[in-house]
Parts: sequence; structure tokens; C-alpha cells
Amino acid sequence: MSDLNVLLPLQQNWSCHNCGGCCREHEISISDAEKQRIEKQNWTVDHGVPGDRPLIVALGNGWRLNHQDDGACVFLDANGLCRIHAKFGEPAKPLACRLYPYAIHPAANGLTVSLRFSCPSVVSNLGTRVTAQRAELEQLCREVVPTDFRNRDLPVLAGKRSVSWEEFRVLLAFLERGLADRSIAFPQRLLQTLAWTQFLEQADEGLLSGERLPDILTILLEAARRACVEGDYGRQPPSRTGRMMFRQLVAQLLRHDTQQSVSAGLKHRLRMLSSGIRLTFGRGMVPALKDPESVRAAFGESASGPAQSVLFAAVEQFSRELPSEADELFERYFLVKIAGHHFFGRAFYDYSMLDGLRTLALMFPATIWTARLRALQSGRDRLLADDLRAALAILDHNLGYSPALQLRSSRSRIRQLAGLQQIESLCRHYGGE
Repeated sequence: MSDLNVLLPLQQNWSCHNCGGCCREHEISISDAEKQRIEKQNWTVDHGVPGDRPLIVALGNGWRLNHQDDGACVFLDANGLCRIHAKFGEPAKPLACRLYPYAIHPAANGLTVSLRFSCPSVVSNLGTRVTAQRAELEQLCREVVPTDFRNRDLPVLAGKRSVSWEEFRVLLAFLERGLADRSIAFPQRLLQTLAWTQFLEQADEGLLSGERLPDILTILLEAARRACVEGDYGRQPPSRTGRMMFRQLVAQLLRHDTQQSVSAGLKHRLRMLSSGIRLTFGRGMVPALKDPESVRAAFGESASGPAQSVLFAAVEQFSRELPSEADELFERYFLVKIAGHHFFGRAFYDYSMLDGLRTLALMFPATIWTARLRALQSGRDRLLADDLRAALAILDHNLGYSPALQLRSSRSRIRQLAGLQQIESLCRHYGGE
């Protein structure tokens, strides 16, 4: 990879705003070389680091930075700033710290860059244009991916059915074009995309190759539009089974396991398990879950703090009107994830392209459901843009990273929801369509 080919997201801005969330909500693994470098920096209590614990502890066969009693990294100061950065400059920090919230993925002849929307500055699109940070990102890419690496894996469309990288790029261009069509509202774009992927999966394998591929995809796209506008695609309300599987996914996305929560012991883990079960069945009151600190810092005191109790039924009966900013938020989220290949393959539990896209699509109703809950807990009957941003930041923390979503049961759930046509029903139901 001497001639580095890096694809950056065009829609996204980002700069760090020192919320300290990533230093509290993530385990920072470090290499042997980073461990030696930090040890040579000769940190003492006079520099503000804790003196009652080691700064570096074992993590499996490797190492990680230790945490303070409140869950913060041992190098995080009271102002949300990194002591390593302040004393030795950003290049001295561990690679994991310098990389977040970026995610780098190998493609056919280069790399793609995506972002994690768990960072409040990403979800709010704050800071410098990502495309203006090319030099810094290319340097990060060189550190993340070996110079002689080549991605030999072909993209998997569905099941065991692969496509060439050339065919994949054509598919991706059509996918992005449909989701960026601002002549219609985003919920309609998403429904048309889901219909298009269904027709794509059913198409004869021989049609999806060669020079005719763009023509075939155009025909399928027009058929998808007719199915959504003129037909009954997704118009049936979500079934009881569909709602339960959906809430189970939401419960897994809402769960935040930090070093502080893990060290809280068995009682805390049992309480989290109980909350997940109650969320899945959806009866009575919604269990209160504390928001991540980064979300509280960026969007105000969490709805799940000293908040009003909320019935599951109230979340379902909530106004279906979305804030005017919703289209921009969801368009940017989906396009960043798709352009960055952050929804399938090695970057996403080895899901196929279509299963990964369906999982990504469920982030739309999951975000709206969570945003409704936040609004209700705050005593409001209408969604604000910040409800959606906060909800998306909470849920995207786990998407692509939670071990629970890698389980066979999670893969089976996506296929069942797709087979029962519940994903489109959920998107239409919560999207106000």
C-alpha cells in the first residue's frame, strides 16, 4: 500500500470537543511498544495520576490502561483532557485513543474511513470537515493497516453469494443514490432501499454481473419505488413477534458495559439482565437506564436520571412527527456507514452486505423509539432534534462492536425479521409513514 488510496466520508465534520466520553466508556488496549513508551514517561502522583494503582494492567495476552474509581482512564484529568496529550503531544497517545472515533476498513485496492456516531461531536456534525483532515487520516491508516496488506476477500451479497469489487462498487453507488434522494423524505428513501434489496436478493445471479448490471439495478429500483408508493410494501403494522425481536435488539444496543459497571459485581449484571428481559417483553413500565456520560455532557441531564416513569404503551402512542432535522441526521449516518463499508464483512461481524444493511436499517426505528423514551421521561410530547442525536449516540456505541450482536441468535433474528417483512413495517411504523 505504498500508493495509499483512502476514501473519506464527504458528508461529515469532526473535531474533538473534550467531552471525555471515549476515555470513560471504552477499554483502551495498548501494544507492548506503547506500554514501554508510557512506562518511560515516568508518571508520578505529582503529575496528577493515581498513586494507588498501576497505570497499566493485563488484558488477556496484552495490556490496557487502568481506570480511576469513577471509570475514567487514569490519564484523564478533571477537565476531560488527556495528561499524555498535554505533556507529550498527541502522537504520544496510544493508537486506539488517536483513532477514535474513526474506523478504518480495507477495501479492494485501498481503505475506507467511517466514523462512530457514539461520539457526540460526530452525531452533531461538529468541527472540521473530515475531507480536510486527509493527511492526518492517511498517517493513521498507515499505522492501522500494514503496508503490504491486500484485501483478498470478495464482498458477500447474501448467504454464500459473492460479487466482484467492481460489481460491489456499482451496487454501492445505487444504494447511496437512493438514500441521498432528497426529493422524498428519508423514511421513504429507506423503505425504497429495503424493497430494492429484497428484489436484489431474489434476482437471478446471472443478472447481477457484466455491463447490464446498472440497467438491471435501475429496473429493480423503479420496481421498489412502485412497491412503496402504489403497493402495500411495509404498510402492515409490526406484529407482536416483530416488536419483541425489535425491542430485544434495542435492549442490546442500549446496554453499556464499562470498566466501572463490570466492577460493580453480580448484582449490577443481574439488574442489567432483568432490564433487558423487561425491554424485550415490553409490559408495564420501561426500565430506567443511565445514559453514557458523554451523552449527558453533550445533550443535558439524561431522561433516565431524575425522570418521569414511562409506560411502554406511551412510547408506542407517541406523536409520529419527526423534527425537521431528522432527514439530515439519518441521511448522514447511513451514507457515512455505507461509504465506509461499516456495515458488512470483517467490519461488521462478517455479515453479508444485505444482512448488514438490514441491521443498519433497524437503527432508524431503534433511534426513534429511544428518542421517544427520552422525550417522555423529560415530560415532553414532541421529539427534539437532540432527542434523536442523543439516542443515536447511545445506540451506535454497540453497533458493530457488541459481542451480543455477533451471536448466531442475533444473525437469525435479522433473517427472521426480514423473512417476515418486519423490518420495513418497523421503519414505516416509527418513521411516520
